This record gives sequence, C-alpha cells and structure tokens, in this order.
Amino acid sequence: MIFRSNEKIDDIKKQLVPVITNTWINEKPYQYYDRWNNQALNENNPITKNVSESLYNIFLNRVNTIFRNYTIYEDNDRVVYSYVSNKDFKNANWHNHNNTGSISGVFYIQCVEGCGILFRDKGQVKYIEPKENELYIFPSNLDHYPLPATNKELRISCNMNLMCKEPISVLYDPKNIRENFSISLP
Repeated sequence: MIFRSNEKIDDIKKQLVPVITNTWINEKPYQYYDRWNNQALNENNPITKNVSESLYNIFLNRVNTIFRNYTIYEDNDRVVYSYVSNKDFKNANWHNHNNTGSISGVFYIQCVEGCGILFRDKGQVKYIEPKENELYIFPSNLDHYPLPATNKELRISCNMNLMCKEPISVLYDPKNIRENFSISLP
C-alpha cells in the first residue's frame, strides 16, 4: 500500500535546493560514494537542519492522517536524507528500509522527467512518476529503486523513516488505515 499526498513545501524547497545545488557543484559529495549517495540533511548546515525538521514534522502529520494506531519507538531516528543524482552520479539500486523503519516517506523536491521510482512487491513492479511537492508513504520493507537522473539536471528527493513498535503487517492492515483517507495507490 503506497500513499501519495501533495504537500505545501515551496518555502522549504526555496531554502533547500540552493544549498544542495551549491554543495553538489562546489563540494562534489558524489565523488566519495561508490554505490549510493544518500546524505543526512541535518548534519552540519543550520539551514538544512531546520528544513529537515520541518520535512519530518510534515511526514509525521501525514502519517497521523493515514494510520489509526501506531506507537513510535522512543529512540526513533528523525534523520532526513537527501538522494541526489544527475550525470555526475547515477548510482542507485533496489533496496528497502526494513532495518531502519516501519513507515518510509519520500518527498520529491526536484523531479526529472522519466526518473521516477520503481516499487517491487511479490514479483510485481510498478513505476511511479512523482511530481514536485509530493510525499509518498509506504511500508519500509517494500523494495524500491529510485531511478537516477542521467543528464545535467539534479533529481532531488528527501527520505525518512519512522520506527514503530507494531509490525508492518499490523500498521498496514486495512483496519488500521483511516477510512476517509483516499490517496492510496493500488
């Protein structure tokens, strides 16, 4: 079960995109990664620390509108990561967040046409072409593959996880999903 919502994050994007773009151009963080480029937003920069906290709070608010019952682990990690790709860094792979969360969320900050995300469940693969300002929420054990940008445009997404005490099967049981929540994808 994948949920999609449009979020009002234009102010966040105005702060975040220049910082990520400048870092990408000037520091070239991708040169230090062999296989993945997923950096924590709230490590060193005060702008990104503030922005990541805002993104995480929006994510939590949306989770609250979807799930009836969930219990957050006391030591839940509120780190927001950015995945950035373009012609300089195109690495990506199938993965899930089963070890770091129960509920995963991805904000699409800057999209590149044709560089969406693949989800794989029980042998079925579904391609989704996100739009900017969309948030996708899905079970952390769901395999996914963010398709990297291969031109000069930067594809920027921000992802986070929520670790709950309930098993994923209980969280995503239809009885635990709010009835009036209508943005689910088949």
